[in-house]
Amino acid sequence: MSKSEYVIVGSNVAAVGAIDGIRKHDKKSSILTISFESLGSYSKAMLAEYIEGANAQWLEFRGKDYFKKMGVDCLFGRKVTGLDSDKSILTTDNGEEISYKKLLLGVGGVPFKPVIKGAEGKELVFTFTDLLDAEKIREALPRFNSAVVIGAGFTGTEIAYTLNKLNKKVTVVELGDRVLVKALDPRSSEIAQSLMHGEGIEFYLNDTVEEISGNKEITGVSLKSGKVIPCQAVITAIGVIPNGELIKNTPVKFDRGLDVDDYMCTNVPNVYGAGDVVKALDITDGLKRSLPLWPLAFQQGLVAGKNMAGGRYPYAGGLPINSLKFLKVPILSAGITTPPDASYEVIYVSDPKGTFYRSLVLKEGRLKGFVTIGEIDGAGVLTGLIRNKIDISGIKTKLLNKKKVGLMQMPREWRNRIFTRRDETDYHD
Repeated sequence: MSKSEYVIVGSNVAAVGAIDGIRKHDKKSSILTISFESLGSYSKAMLAEYIEGANAQWLEFRGKDYFKKMGVDCLFGRKVTGLDSDKSILTTDNGEEISYKKLLLGVGGVPFKPVIKGAEGKELVFTFTDLLDAEKIREALPRFNSAVVIGAGFTGTEIAYTLNKLNKKVTVVELGDRVLVKALDPRSSEIAQSLMHGEGIEFYLNDTVEEISGNKEITGVSLKSGKVIPCQAVITAIGVIPNGELIKNTPVKFDRGLDVDDYMCTNVPNVYGAGDVVKALDITDGLKRSLPLWPLAFQQGLVAGKNMAGGRYPYAGGLPINSLKFLKVPILSAGITTPPDASYEVIYVSDPKGTFYRSLVLKEGRLKGFVTIGEIDGAGVLTGLIRNKIDISGIKTKLLNKKKVGLMQMPREWRNRIFTRRDETDYHD
């Protein structure tokens, strides 16, 4: 049996944050990462560019040389299949046992795959979550000219837009009544759909795929509405759910996400979590939920790593931030974009051409979320206002109408807080 002081399951951005955090306090102890992936830490937000032809190594945020530089041993292409938290032992898919003193679970999320009649046995049915998925789609590109994408969330619209750029006929089928429902408000959702429709992408909303037709090769899909769409490939992109496979039959508490405390530690001592697998604090409403976002995963990993190495740093929380970089007009949103009840105030401005739109969601004078289309340079400032819970009652009209939002337009209280605070966690707004 091999041993390591720290073991990290996963090698992506949460693992990088944890390694950075551990090494700030512990320069010498052994660290081991175990990952089924073949690359180091890479950006899943760039998978669409890989499908378009980018080199796989170009996706790497921290390549394998980073792990060597940080004194980290790696087991790439290896999957952890068992966890005995009472004995502090992991088991890998080749039967190897590895003991640890501190463990980080950075196992991410897994794609949600609905059961669809006729999907079994079809070669050109894909998910779009990680590099393995992207490799399969890229390899299959010469074999299809039309595709149906199931799901109009962030990943669904991104893969639809990418395939459309590659001259595939693309149709998106969405169960909800609008696209990007979690990221945008109804008006901005309408603008985003219009932009994509203008590029040639078709949408069917309030509908779902009930059957995939054909034998080995796909000939089309049948929708619940009765519509039949001819196509040669189907891509399921409904979203990801926290990966709880390794935690089954262990005392580690998992309920639609890994439960962690303010220090990113689970209910089992010396077992920590970070990234897409955890439920962490959402500062917009104070609730804990899964927020599968790259910068939050790094921050959570950093906090977990510092605490694993003996520090005592609470996680300050994060908020959902979405950037649609693939559209011709930039769109960015953060926090609550569609209020859950009437206690929120919504103000917005839109030009007739749809090239500039901004909505602000407030509660008791505090900014809780926003959408901005066409001008996103001031988004960092708006996000800072959410995080610092500043009363913007006196400047909300200026924030709404001024296309470029700068620091000097902000309340003195906020500027003083930003420029004088001490950030003990090493991450910033």
